[in-house]
Amino acid sequence: MGALRRERCEDAERPWGKELNPLPWWPGQPLPPVAWGTTPQDHEAPALLILDRRDGAGAAPSGALGSLLDRAEQDRALRFRRPGDRERYQLGRAALRQVLGAWLDRDPAELRFRYGPHGKPALDGVVDAAPHFNLAHSGDLILLALHPSRHVGVDVERLRPGLDWRPIARRVLPAAAVSRLESLPPEQGDAAFLEAWCRLEARLKASGEGLAGLERLRRESATQPAEIAIWDVEVPAGYGAAVALAEPF
Repeated sequence: MGALRRERCEDAERPWGKELNPLPWWPGQPLPPVAWGTTPQDHEAPALLILDRRDGAGAAPSGALGSLLDRAEQDRALRFRRPGDRERYQLGRAALRQVLGAWLDRDPAELRFRYGPHGKPALDGVVDAAPHFNLAHSGDLILLALHPSRHVGVDVERLRPGLDWRPIARRVLPAAAVSRLESLPPEQGDAAFLEAWCRLEARLKASGEGLAGLERLRRESATQPAEIAIWDVEVPAGYGAAVALAEPF
């Protein structure tokens, strides 16, 4: 694979790299050739699939789809109080299993996962051909990102009009990024903060640190910028999304 282009990402507010267009897909359908092909090794960017529950194919995952989940996943699904949250979780996990199963030519129901200290999933057992992957969902959208050799993180968030984002931004973003956000016209602030938050989450998920890495990123942004590849992701109106690639660790 070609060398990963590394950008100096000085803060979580500024995007780097071109905006990526995820490919629409639904479990049970053929995987899009561009996202699948033989291997995406000639591309720096990760493969991205998007599932939109509003497309009409989004019946609640039951029967064959639900049976793909293992006992732990089924138990976790039952803990969701809202049916929509439960459906989104089940659908995302079933989709992830189908994609990885097709990639590895394995039965999706037989795949097993392990979880890092901050909850990031990986396939259990050493599988040389296994890609790195990450999953995110919000509202009606589910995003799945895969890369053959780089750690990947993806985030998608639904816009919440009227959110008081300023205290959150001051807590998690570098001061320079907060200043830029607060200088925007009011009608632009909500969407701009959402984009910044998605880029931040994608970076943290790519590193495997989760929110525990917030303070580290703030320190790096104030001193020596972290080197990372990050893209905004094209998603329907009312949402924001980003995906990041980290160096192997």
